[in-house]
Amino acid sequence: MRGFGMPVAVMVTGVLIAATAFAISLFGYRRVVEPAGSMEPTFGPGDRLSIREIAGDQVNRGDIVIFTAGAWGDPDFELVKRVVGVGGDTVVCCDARKRITVNDRAVTEEYVKDDEGPHPNEEYTVQVEPGHVWVLGDNRGNSRDSRTEMETRTKGAIPVGDIKGVVVRAGGDKIVPTEAFTRAGLPGEPYQNNLNIVVGLLILLGGFIFLASVVWLLVAIRKRGA
Repeated sequence: MRGFGMPVAVMVTGVLIAATAFAISLFGYRRVVEPAGSMEPTFGPGDRLSIREIAGDQVNRGDIVIFTAGAWGDPDFELVKRVVGVGGDTVVCCDARKRITVNDRAVTEEYVKDDEGPHPNEEYTVQVEPGHVWVLGDNRGNSRDSRTEMETRTKGAIPVGDIKGVVVRAGGDKIVPTEAFTRAGLPGEPYQNNLNIVVGLLILLGGFIFLASVVWLLVAIRKRGA
């Protein structure tokens, strides 16, 4: 087998790179099942969610986050909601078209389901404290969120330290970052999940190295037999 060692070693390298990519894809996310309907129509009860675990201070308006509800008196309970305000923002509900305004800019949230429910929109004005976010469910009438917890010590806001990650997939579908807030003229893009790009590039690289090493090995075998 002398002379075949290098192509075989390169082949193994390609396999290892591809295997690493699959491992990242498998273990790089936390997976949970959404138990309720407060985020409909974006996703609903029973949908499997893929969570990218990031620091809470990295999230922005429009991100869908999972967090512990300690600020609302339930430290062992996790909820999934959408961030609509960050530290320093003034969030107001609502204008004549039932839109929230953030820093005097009306936000058209095309994903909102505004059905009747136990938590209808009521007028409020809130200043989000630094280090906190204001969160709402997409199914506004049927969501326990910052509006319903305004009597708590944080006045409904969630400390960024309680945020555990960002939802990037739901029910097998990618969560497309909303442009609702940037379109309203507010700065800051929602979280972009680049891990899938890294995984894809590693798979392509591993596959290319593997195929190239196979050709190299076949050429070496042919030369040995000549």
